[in-house]
Amino acid sequence: MSNLPDSENGQGVPTLQLSGVSKNYGKTQALAGVDLAIGPGEVIGLVGHNGAGKSTLMRVICGQTVPDTGDASIGGHPVPSGAPLTEARALGIQIAFQELSLAPTLRVFENTLVARPALAGWGWRKKAQTAIIDVLDEIFPGHGVKPTDVVESLPLARRQMIEIAQTAIPDRAPLSLLILDEPTSALGHEQAENLFAHIRKLSSRGVSTILISHKMGEILQNTTRSVIMRDGHIVEERPTRELDADSIVAVMSAESVAEVKKPNRRTVAPDARPLLTVTDLHANRLHEIDVSLLEGEIVGISGLDGQGQQELLQALYHARRGTRAVQVAGKVSFVTGDRQRAGIFPLWSTGENIGIGVAAEYSRAGVVDRKREQSAVADWMTRLAVRGRSDSPIVDLSGGNQQKALIARALATSANVVLLDDPFRGVDIDTRRLLYTRMREEADKGRSFLWFTTENAELSECDRVLVMSEGRIVRELVGEEITEENVISASFVVKE
Repeated sequence: MSNLPDSENGQGVPTLQLSGVSKNYGKTQALAGVDLAIGPGEVIGLVGHNGAGKSTLMRVICGQTVPDTGDASIGGHPVPSGAPLTEARALGIQIAFQELSLAPTLRVFENTLVARPALAGWGWRKKAQTAIIDVLDEIFPGHGVKPTDVVESLPLARRQMIEIAQTAIPDRAPLSLLILDEPTSALGHEQAENLFAHIRKLSSRGVSTILISHKMGEILQNTTRSVIMRDGHIVEERPTRELDADSIVAVMSAESVAEVKKPNRRTVAPDARPLLTVTDLHANRLHEIDVSLLEGEIVGISGLDGQGQQELLQALYHARRGTRAVQVAGKVSFVTGDRQRAGIFPLWSTGENIGIGVAAEYSRAGVVDRKREQSAVADWMTRLAVRGRSDSPIVDLSGGNQQKALIARALATSANVVLLDDPFRGVDIDTRRLLYTRMREEADKGRSFLWFTTENAELSECDRVLVMSEGRIVRELVGEEITEENVISASFVVKE
């Protein structure tokens, strides 16, 4: 149960006041006359489908985006429009971005200096190292980060912890508003709980928080008020205690949850052709891995975070042409969950990012058949409901739509084995249901999926689940055995 205050709007001057905020990008209306007030100590859950306007709204609050109409103020002081993020910080606004803002080639303490220029001067290296590690120790005990680590060498979870921790380093003005955009998308359960404990401490001191999350449980358990957006509008604003997951989803999607059909788990015929066979695989923290993936199966990989799941997918993709331990019948495609470092080509259009997956298949003598390529791109953008134009820069898309583009890239190919590394991180619930449906349709055509997910609820979409611990598969769950209780129980098993 949350220990957050019950006040809907706090007392006195609002921490944040938005009035009539609108923003258009060409014919696309990102925001349509948004009004919002947040009181001291409130924790607001901001929810909506990908492309609903959440990220644009946050950029307006931080002054990074100039609205066409309306204005924003913090504690009664106007937020300078079009100003650098340092101006927002001078008003006490801090934001941890979903698409991490860290410079990948710099060390952790060097990124800290970039985020906190006030640390510059004599002895800045020691001051920056002490500042970031002290905050990491406070919020995320046992984080495993060294101040001299190069950011790009760190796993996504540690990079996300650094992004969040930087918001807690003292700045020119006391913290008044904290914005967290999908902050737990790469964090494990314990790390997420540590973060929410930190938010409760801030709330007790009068600091307001905006939590953007597609995880309904996080919104329901950790916010005082929920603000639901759809197509650039705030369509519902109520105390969170009056809501549940179904009612939030219904408002987000403007349809009854009962109307959304959930894919049915199925049992694959025992004589189905194996598309992927792994025998006694030992590699990069992996031990005695034996896996078979049958034609038309959706197999999930689970367990506590960091138990070798991602290493397994990477090992299988690198061995896609076959090795002694890995035999593949057909082609393999891969969908990364770390789209910024290993997914999108940021200087390319959305269509180019999707089309690169099929370019080799649609080429002859080194010349790509652009007509076939563009047809495949258009087909999969439609089937996965990618919101945006194929000729627009992919970085103009929301994070969830960028992820859909990566999934479209994999599915547009002729690969009959698709490996997915936590692919729905930061993707809204309606989109997830669409993607589950498309995966099941593709499985019915004979494609197979090996899917690592950090969200146990998603495992209900799988035909089988492999639970990993310390680099080994410790249990296989089939059909009705696939429950969160069984997954958690098996996660703590260690094979001798």
